[in-house]
Amino acid sequence: MSRVKQGKSQGAARRGKGAKAQDKRVQDRPSASSLAVRRLRRLAKPAALLLVAAGIIAAAPKLLTLAGRGAEAIHHGAAGALAEAGFRVEHIEIEGAHDVPKARILHALDVTRGTPILNVSVAKAAARVGALGAVKQVAIERLLPDTLRVKVAERAPIAIWQAPHDRFALVGAGGAILASHDAGAARARDPDLPLIVGAGAPAHADALLALLHKHPEIAKRVAASVRVDHLRWNLILKDHTTIKLPSQHVGAALDRLDTAQRKIALLDRPVASIDLRLADRLVVRPYPGTQRQE
Repeated sequence: MSRVKQGKSQGAARRGKGAKAQDKRVQDRPSASSLAVRRLRRLAKPAALLLVAAGIIAAAPKLLTLAGRGAEAIHHGAAGALAEAGFRVEHIEIEGAHDVPKARILHALDVTRGTPILNVSVAKAAARVGALGAVKQVAIERLLPDTLRVKVAERAPIAIWQAPHDRFALVGAGGAILASHDAGAARARDPDLPLIVGAGAPAHADALLALLHKHPEIAKRVAASVRVDHLRWNLILKDHTTIKLPSQHVGAALDRLDTAQRKIALLDRPVASIDLRLADRLVVRPYPGTQRQE
């Protein structure tokens, strides 16, 4: 009897141990969420390595003073290897360019398609684009793996200059010639952009335009401002009347013309020229035959 009981108890013990072992195997088996996390970690390793490598390469120029030419060779070699993995320039985005032709910006940028993107010195590229006279500010950033974004702020033109030999260029504040601007595009966008003509005109445009801004009744009639003998201006009105300004005290002369316009509507009359060069009078020359007709 005792033997039977002992056999039963030993069997129960063996069954209990087997159940515990099975429970342990079930507990050791990873859950579905754990398996998903492990897979993501395995997939993330290559991307992490690439990002680490990119960070090391980006920091390499700062280490050149310590490592010498060897570090530079490592930098270019690693950048080339990453280029084969897709880290190369394939797209160049240009923002903020309206009057500056994009072709000029690309030429100044001097980065060709396929160049390892981490070999592009954004500081040097920005300096080249910023050297364009029409560009006021520029910022260049890398959008890994394959895009450069160029953001420019243009200098605002204040006038179009008709230079000798009928060449046209835009003029910025202070008389700066905005050689990289497209004068035709600027005029199309702003038809009221003033036209100045003659040698030396840009250097004196700021002062004249500021005075005309104070005399809107005159300014709205001006078609062109012509610099004469590097000394003074003639204003050519839209009805072809010529207003001859003095070389000095231009503001006072425009005040007298404004007064004449208010009193007798002088600018609405068919006259060939109005000479303001004498301080004490206006000399008005009518078109030939006008007096006889009146």
